Amino acid sequence: MPQLSLRLFGTGTLTSDGAVVRAHSARTLALLAFLVLEPDRPHPRAALVDLLWSDLPEASGRQSLRQALYSLRQLAGGALVGCLQVDARSVCFQLPATDAQPDIDALRFLALVRSTDEADWRAASLLHRAPLLDGAPAAPGTDYAAWLELMRDRLRALAMQNLDRLVVGHMARSDWPAATGFAQAMCALDAASEAASRQLLQLGALQGQPGAVDAEWARLCGHLRQTLGVAPSAETAALHDRLRRGRDGAPADRALAAVPAVPPASARPAAAGGDAEALVRAGHAAERVFAFSHAADLYGRALNVLRGHRPASAARSVDVLLCLEAVLERLGRRTDQAGVVDEAMAVARGLGDLARLAAVSLRSAGVCVYLRQHPQACAAADQALQLFRALGDGPGEAEALRELGFAHWHADAHAQALQHTREALDLHRRLGDVTGEATALHNLAEIHRSLGSPRHALPWYEQAMRLHWSAHNPAGEILSLFGWAAALRQCGDLAACTTKLDAARQLCVQSGERVMHARVLHALAVQQAAQGALDAALATMRRAIEIDRAIGYAHALGHDLVELANLHQLRGAAAEAQMALEEALVWFGFTEDGDALEATRARLAGPAPDGSVGAMPPMGLRSGIKSHLSLGEGKVYCAFESPARAAP
Repeated sequence: MPQLSLRLFGTGTLTSDGAVVRAHSARTLALLAFLVLEPDRPHPRAALVDLLWSDLPEASGRQSLRQALYSLRQLAGGALVGCLQVDARSVCFQLPATDAQPDIDALRFLALVRSTDEADWRAASLLHRAPLLDGAPAAPGTDYAAWLELMRDRLRALAMQNLDRLVVGHMARSDWPAATGFAQAMCALDAASEAASRQLLQLGALQGQPGAVDAEWARLCGHLRQTLGVAPSAETAALHDRLRRGRDGAPADRALAAVPAVPPASARPAAAGGDAEALVRAGHAAERVFAFSHAADLYGRALNVLRGHRPASAARSVDVLLCLEAVLERLGRRTDQAGVVDEAMAVARGLGDLARLAAVSLRSAGVCVYLRQHPQACAAADQALQLFRALGDGPGEAEALRELGFAHWHADAHAQALQHTREALDLHRRLGDVTGEATALHNLAEIHRSLGSPRHALPWYEQAMRLHWSAHNPAGEILSLFGWAAALRQCGDLAACTTKLDAARQLCVQSGERVMHARVLHALAVQQAAQGALDAALATMRRAIEIDRAIGYAHALGHDLVELANLHQLRGAAAEAQMALEEALVWFGFTEDGDALEATRARLAGPAPDGSVGAMPPMGLRSGIKSHLSLGEGKVYCAFESPARAAP
């Protein structure tokens, strides 16, 4: 059978053994692109007609779909027949499990960016060089246009995330030229990306190239002014200022004078509001593919535009600020998160909008907890609680109670934490919210476990698991299995602990939950090491680190590298342990984790008598770092062990 190739990045090209093959029509190519990028599930014929032939009478639309499917099955001597599952009601695209698969660039790209191998990431960086079907004849229909724009945003976000992790990885290894090349590729893909521009500014300074720093600054300023009518953000301006002063002692006003004046509102692009909404939609798309750094950059750009149109855009600004705050939380950027919440609070108060004020108060409480400002956190959560009650918002009230419980739990005020968590549980039950009830039960278990009462926690985990299962909530199941395993280990039941962790690992694989997958593997590695299986522990820990790198989970990567160093040290591999700790320092620097930086530096500075790096906490005797994951019903408590801290 001829080898069929489909190039969806760019204008959309079909070739058979190298010869160009023309699709029956623009809509036929659009249909193929949709089916390829929404694979492995049946699409009702009626939905496909509505998507691509909504401008035709129903009977004509059905006939056009039949003709398009017939022509696709005839292409290149039937090369797509094995991929298209067609029946009277639906159509499904599925690659056959044989070597006779068509070569589709978009599917190769998706497989490569989801890999944990850096060589695959480099290969992926060469594929996404143009937007999906860019320049191809347009297929009519607003629904198809909306799908195409969403898919372009998602693929671009994945490409930016992929390039970003390549930049960061090469920076961590001090490979400045390679890092610069990937950062330049980011700018080529999204010329307005301030995140990419900041990396180029830093790389120019690190390589002693002041001309490159000034050229990139001028390029960014000119592009933002021309396309969005805004100046670079305060963060980017401050970075450029620091780099200039570090180079030639230039005062701040001299550096900032290089920023082109922002044009007056009347001179800005007429579609500035539309630009902001397009950026917000792209940010949502980036979040859905876990490209959080790119999402933060997109939301920041949208806010820069909206700030120039206040007060008309004030309410929308609050919404976008909360989107940005949620992404910054996922990235662990606490200081930036606090600044965003403060701005949102000021705008919401000015509006007098109680619903938005309640939502911002809830976020303010969360930030204060992680900054260890527990009294302020409790006050903000209580304010949110009162506002939700005044509004008659039951789910909001339950979320505020969970936030209050979290603030007290984080502060080791367990009695108050239990009280508010029980109140949240009762409210979820009154609302008939099974998912909320399940995670509230989980939270009760976590509080009991941190009280040193793991046996009291076990039945709460068991009840939570039953409800997670009935509510089809795999994320909740994974969290409860993880906590349940930790409680069993506290009880000394290592075999049962391993069983629960392995069940959580399998569920992570099935559901595609990669953040918890890395945490579960970390816990399994510690468990294996505690049982003396060091080779297995080392392999498991390396797998956790691969996942951290693949998803850009910098907040965990440093800790996992410290754990890797511990395992090397237990095996007597002092040089490997030192290398892991040195890389961990880089990642702790990226995430501004001061405590971890100090502990790791102390180990590197204080070698043990045998010449290895300094002492480490015994495996299995670690204190937990109290944290959470955000699900739709509110915060779900969880504690992750820190390899840098011994249990009290």
